[in-house]
Amino acid sequence: MVKYLKAELVSILETVDSHGQLVGIMLIGAEEWGDKAVPIIIGSAETLSIKKGLGEVDFPRPLSHDLFVEIIEALGAAVEKITIDALVSNTYTATVYIKDRDGKLHTFDARPSDAVALAVRVNAPIYIAESLGKYAEDLRKYLPPPSGKITEE
Repeated sequence: MVKYLKAELVSILETVDSHGQLVGIMLIGAEEWGDKAVPIIIGSAETLSIKKGLGEVDFPRPLSHDLFVEIIEALGAAVEKITIDALVSNTYTATVYIKDRDGKLHTFDARPSDAVALAVRVNAPIYIAESLGKYAEDLRKYLPPPSGKITEE
C-alpha cells in the first residue's frame, strides 16, 4: 500500500529546456523532506495555468482548468484532493479525487500539472507518495537564496 505525505507546491519556475522550448518546473515538497522537493517538468501552458490559479498572473479569458472547475462546481461536485502517485517510465502520475453531490468519491488519472492546476484553484490538499522522496532535490538548486541578511543590532 502506498503511503502519502501532505505536500505543497513550493514553487513553479519557468525555464528553457535543451530544445529551446519554454517549460515549467513544479517543485513539490513535503515537510518530512526538509529543504528538498521533487522537481516535475511541465508544459508552458500548464505553467501559465498554475500561475493563474495562484494569482501570480492574470489572463483575460478562462483557461481549461478554470472551465473544468466551473463545470465540476455547477454539477454539485468538488475536488476533494489530488495525489502524485508514482514515476512510471520517466513520467509522473497523479490522481484527482472528486466527490459528487451524493457524496460518492470518483478518481481520475491525471498529469500532475493538471491535478495541481485544479488543486490550487479550489484550495484542495495535495499529497505525494512517500516513495517519491528519493527523487527530491535540494531547493537551492532551483531557488535563489533569500535576499538580505537579518543581523543583530
